[in-house]
Amino acid sequence: MLRTSGVALAVFLVAAAPGCKKSKHARVASYTPPAVPAGFAEQQGPGFRVAVPATWKQSPQRPPASWAVADPQTVDEYHANANVVTEPFTGDSYDFAKANEAGLREQKQATVESAREDVIDGDPTLIFESRWSPTSPSTVSLRTMQAALSSHGTGYVVTCAVAASAFERYRSTCESIVRSFAVQR
Repeated sequence: MLRTSGVALAVFLVAAAPGCKKSKHARVASYTPPAVPAGFAEQQGPGFRVAVPATWKQSPQRPPASWAVADPQTVDEYHANANVVTEPFTGDSYDFAKANEAGLREQKQATVESAREDVIDGDPTLIFESRWSPTSPSTVSLRTMQAALSSHGTGYVVTCAVAASAFERYRSTCESIVRSFAVQR
């Protein structure tokens, strides 16, 4: 299931644990969370918080997503959206991100365009950008930006999904969403 959560999340369009001394990717003690961007509102879900555009509305959560919002405007008949998937995971955020990257790379409809190391919520992790081929009945190709965090035995994947034709227009929005993501410590 670990490798499919990031994939299922995108298809839905869809760090170390405190006190862990063995982690190769310890939390960054000097980390300062970014300010909530103008026009964004912080929202909370079970064990996490994230800032999204204030105009985006709650969406029905289809498994495996535990939380979702969508832009009321469409581009190419697709509503940009953000969602969060959770699953049990006891390792650190970086290891969870690497496992999700491996799962994404196994998906035939997905192409991982970049996987860059970054720090989110004080945890070293990866930010992925992927391109998704349309899946029936949709004819819209998608692009996603995702990040994975782990805390207290739970892995969290936040995804911003947009019609591929509009991704560059939404890039700063997706960056703000992903960088604002934080989990309960």
